[in-house]
Amino acid sequence: MPTSPRVSPLTNRPRQTGLLLAAAAFVALAGLSGCAADSKGVVYNKNFTAGYSPTSLSALRQPLLVETFGLPGAGQTQQAVTEATVNGLRDNGPRWAQLSYSGNPVDAPNPPYKLRFAYGAPVAFARADLCGEGLQASDVGGDGSSGRAVAALCRGTRFVAIAEGSPGVNADIASADFSNFVGLVGRQVLPRRNPVVDDDCLFRVCD
Repeated sequence: MPTSPRVSPLTNRPRQTGLLLAAAAFVALAGLSGCAADSKGVVYNKNFTAGYSPTSLSALRQPLLVETFGLPGAGQTQQAVTEATVNGLRDNGPRWAQLSYSGNPVDAPNPPYKLRFAYGAPVAFARADLCGEGLQASDVGGDGSSGRAVAALCRGTRFVAIAEGSPGVNADIASADFSNFVGLVGRQVLPRRNPVVDDDCLFRVCD
């Protein structure tokens, strides 16, 4: 009676390896999708100009003025959003320059810099306009329906550093997630070195 040829383990190894790799890839993708679903508060883009000067920031003798435009969630007021943003920066923002922050223009007369946040910004909103003179909340149009947020360090009417991300749609400004997001944006847009002009930043992360 003829017998079935035996399959050598070496002959079958490529197929087994392929199955193992496919299974590993599936598990990895499932893990990534789970992280993406649970993640809150991400910064996905940032940009700097040669004019970003950490030295000038650390030399400030007054609070860094914080201004907000648009709402990250429905039913919020602009004043409450500004206060939550200032508190997020104080609690979780960059520590290297020992900056202080204020949403009150009286605390920072004739400020050399302004840190502006646009919340709920639609795709049509050009982030380069965030530092424009006479900007109004209605120019941004944020009402909580968009998760897009843009932050810019402005010197005059031009940005010297800018970052874009999302605290999530209809973000709760009283939550720890929102505070952590604001702090993350602050750390990204106010690093201790300018990655455009600091050659060392080509080989490591400058924050």
